[in-house]
Amino acid sequence: MARRTKYQQLAVAYDKGVKDCNNYQAKCRDFVTDLKCSLIEYLNCPETKIYMFQPTMGLQVKDRSFKGDAFDIEFGEDGKAAIGFAVNVNDQDLKDKFFSFLVIFKKKGENFEFMFDDKKKFLSSPEGIEEFCEHLFNEAQQNLLQRLENFLSSPEDTEKPIGFQMAK
Repeated sequence: MARRTKYQQLAVAYDKGVKDCNNYQAKCRDFVTDLKCSLIEYLNCPETKIYMFQPTMGLQVKDRSFKGDAFDIEFGEDGKAAIGFAVNVNDQDLKDKFFSFLVIFKKKGENFEFMFDDKKKFLSSPEGIEEFCEHLFNEAQQNLLQRLENFLSSPEDTEKPIGFQMAK
């Protein structure tokens, strides 16, 4: 059997690196899909009320159709990945009725370690995902209930108040 040249060894290493990256991206997509399904189950809401989006693009609302999915994950050079989620909290009107958040995650051993508020980390185990869903619900509910307080406490010199805009 002929020995591989250094050039051939580089080509094999390149192919292995591409394959490993593709496998990692597929695992990331599986993770965010599982996370979305867990949120749907935990909130007991229709699948059409949870959206995913590219963090750098933000939530794009065009003609009330959303195309976001697990392929919207963005990968950083530090090995971390991120995806945006939005929960439509109004059945009747899509405008300004979202609670949105980013999930930042990275593979740690057999699980993913993830967070959404830069304060608390979760693992992608069933217990970790359940804890995440509870934490997210509590944070979202508190955020949505405090919108008026945030609006009223906005600095007077700002053009866009924190919280929500008054209906015209």
